[in-house]
Amino acid sequence: MIKKKLVILGGGFGGINTYRSLSSWLKEQCEITLIDKNNYFLFTPLLAEVAGGNLDNHHVVEPLRDIISKKDTFIKDTIKSINTVEKKVLLSDRELSYDILVNTLGSETFFYGIKGAEEYSYVLKSLGDAMVLKNRFVDVMEQASKLPQGKERKQLLTLMIVGGGPTGVELAGEAADLFFKTFVDQYPHIDADDIEILLVNSGPHILQMFSHRLQGYAERVLEKDNIRLLKSVTVTEVDADGVVCEDGSRIDAGTVVWTAGVTANAIECEAGNFEKDRGRIKVNEYLQATKAPETFVIGDVALFPTEDGRGLPMTAQIAKQQGVQTAANIEKLLKGEELTKFTYNEKGLLASIGSFDAIAEIKGFHFYGFIAWFMWRTVYLFNFASWGKRFHIMADWTINLFTRRDTTRL
Repeated sequence: MIKKKLVILGGGFGGINTYRSLSSWLKEQCEITLIDKNNYFLFTPLLAEVAGGNLDNHHVVEPLRDIISKKDTFIKDTIKSINTVEKKVLLSDRELSYDILVNTLGSETFFYGIKGAEEYSYVLKSLGDAMVLKNRFVDVMEQASKLPQGKERKQLLTLMIVGGGPTGVELAGEAADLFFKTFVDQYPHIDADDIEILLVNSGPHILQMFSHRLQGYAERVLEKDNIRLLKSVTVTEVDADGVVCEDGSRIDAGTVVWTAGVTANAIECEAGNFEKDRGRIKVNEYLQATKAPETFVIGDVALFPTEDGRGLPMTAQIAKQQGVQTAANIEKLLKGEELTKFTYNEKGLLASIGSFDAIAEIKGFHFYGFIAWFMWRTVYLFNFASWGKRFHIMADWTINLFTRRDTTRL
């Protein structure tokens, strides 16, 4: 029997859930290869906790070779381009042919063309980003400890987070705990009043995907935790000393973190074509690329048809569900059966807003405070593939109840 070549591009939520959902029949029929530039699966929703010194960086990743069966192949490499005519993927040092392709290459930070944003902002999209950001937090405290109290120290200790979505809000909560509960104790000569955390949002409310009731609760908690909310403020320029706003005003900050948007990772199609809209590849209701039916495109890189034409949001929850459906549709495709249309099932929204506090919206029910925080932790915990990682995370979270955050600079 000549086996079909099934290639999965990307080891994130979409790629891993596609792979783990492949049936035993499908694994017998196919030579399966997964390709990613990293050799690990990264649990991106916990990056803010790494940046805030609440979790060890090794505990939010899992080696892909521990997830991939020994019968299948994992390749650590960079994808250069796709040829949908000859059905080939060009890597850094070789070409790889395929019969069926799953493109789940995810997204990257989007700066909206704002002058200086990419050059002068920190981001939080990868494990490396989280480590750089944590080191930056330690560095500014060390530098500030050498300065006399005054304007220079105040600016250095001003952290501005641009973007009031889940990533920005969760990072603000983690940073507040780190600065006001750990750093202030470690650096007795620095007064808490010298530290300022700003959360800038272009809209009138943060966390716009949640109900107004939960938005209001989150805003009150963040303000209580010494986070200053700047709503309906649009940043038009970023430089080494802060930002310029749409109304011409200036806000000085020693550190600017950009969490205001993401865009699909671009991939060149050297032959054939992907139909794109706003950088995302258009797919049909079965998650197949509109001009390449042997290619399934899922997650952040896919533009799924919706009534408003905007596509589905770029979330891990959607990528996971699309991965499961894609695995089922690949089997149907090989069996010559009718494919199943993808239907997104919203299971709920969760966002952490600091230690022991979160908000949750599930099936029309609203939760906040410790109950929502416990739900958030439980849901995230069971998204890891192995029990080993779950135990590591549980141990970290338990230990953190009784100890300060880790401020080691690596």
